[in-house]
Amino acid sequence: MKLALIAAVALVTAMPVVSVPSVSDAQVLTGRRSAPSRAPRPALSPAEEDRLYAAQDLVLELDAQIENIQAAGEAAGGLTAEQTAQIQAHTARRAEAQQTVERLEAKRDRRRS
Repeated sequence: MKLALIAAVALVTAMPVVSVPSVSDAQVLTGRRSAPSRAPRPALSPAEEDRLYAAQDLVLELDAQIENIQAAGEAAGGLTAEQTAQIQAHTARRAEAQQTVERLEAKRDRRRS
């Protein structure tokens, strides 16, 4: 009997220990070699957002001014040289503001993706 007990103890201690990993162990092991996660960059800084909104407002304002000058010119029977010069100046300013809008919107969209 003593021999059987010694054989049973030897058999139990010689068996490899098998453990089933828990869900939390799997999450920890998976996270070890994964790429470090970075916090997403903000879309635009507050100053850039302000510039974007100001440029959008300027584009709308210049469009309205150009339309008003053109309507006044049509009502008078044609544009004067001064009105034509104003339209050209407003168109140039509008192009610059639109370029700013497009650049900042592209930056915002690039950072979102």
